[in-house]
Amino acid sequence: MDPLTFRCSCCGRVITGLPDLAYDAPLHYHQLPEPERPERANLSSDLCTIDEDHFVRGVCLLPVQGSDQSFGFGVWVSLSQENFRRYDETFEDEDQSKLGAMFGWLCNRIPTYPETVNLQTSVVPQDGRARPQIWIGEAHADHPLYIEQRTGITRERLGEIYASEVCDRRKNGDG
Repeated sequence: MDPLTFRCSCCGRVITGLPDLAYDAPLHYHQLPEPERPERANLSSDLCTIDEDHFVRGVCLLPVQGSDQSFGFGVWVSLSQENFRRYDETFEDEDQSKLGAMFGWLCNRIPTYPETVNLQTSVVPQDGRARPQIWIGEAHADHPLYIEQRTGITRERLGEIYASEVCDRRKNGDG
């Protein structure tokens, strides 16, 4: 399999490989005043609780058109208390897919898209301790993220996302 290449729309640099982008926490965590975080939140690389809210980290995959590869956003979604409990209790299981899909709300703002916080999602646990796949719900069939998740993105679009998330940050001294 040849490595995927695309051009950054910001600087024109040719990028080789597929740099997935991930968020370190749900938006709700960053909205907490920093002094309150130790008391009100518990955050790991895969799970988060804030007061009575429960979040899991998953991957929203977008197939790259003309390629057998997918680009991924590492996003956080909220789950009901019951689904979070079930997910947490089976977290170490190799066959976590047995849980089946669960309803969740997307909890990150993804630049280059219209508002993504609170999009309805389907959280699909994966086997082998892989992060769950996150699918945008049909209630948002007109949202660009829903559409691109199903039809794929072009390499040009990948360059736009990269420019917004990585290159612009680097130019602004943020990354």
